[in-house]
Amino acid sequence: MEREYKWKSTAQDFDDILTYLALTETEPVSMFAQYYDTADRLLRSRKIALRMRTESGEQVCCLKLRDISNDGLHVHEEYECPADNLELGLKFLPEEGAPAELCKALRTASLDVVAETNFIRRRAIWKDPMFTAELSFDEGTLSASGRSVPVQEVECEQKGGEESAFEEACQILARRFALKPETRSKLSRALDLDRQKK
Repeated sequence: MEREYKWKSTAQDFDDILTYLALTETEPVSMFAQYYDTADRLLRSRKIALRMRTESGEQVCCLKLRDISNDGLHVHEEYECPADNLELGLKFLPEEGAPAELCKALRTASLDVVAETNFIRRRAIWKDPMFTAELSFDEGTLSASGRSVPVQEVECEQKGGEESAFEEACQILARRFALKPETRSKLSRALDLDRQKK
């Protein structure tokens, strides 16, 4: 299970948080992703996200299942693996724990690109005595159906340690910096553009 907080925020918020926590920023990463679905939008209806993302030149296939959000905290199953293309990604995802039958069905389905994200991710590792997390700031665009909107958000993804301590620390951050929860995924917000066109 992946556990992460998402907040609507600015680069200044991220800088202030890094200063407050005395964290050192690592090299930023350029991320471009394409999200896929069937013609009848079966994945969307089941809250499944399937994407190919290029991360600073390296391609990664990812499958996310059952995203549940509460006050900015997102919890979902996430499986990913390096892959040169979507077909290979779906072939190898079961080795990472993804549902084999679902991946097999998707390999034979007709899939179209339904949305894209393109952003720069700034990052820092937050090492607390009780947990470890990656704090990041994403700035770029969400696109679908020929339309685009800007995106700016801070994310904090738990990498290890106690869940309760992680959640409490993130809630303290949100209060201190007046961060507004982002209750929806990037994909869901991008697909709003598709709905607006119709």
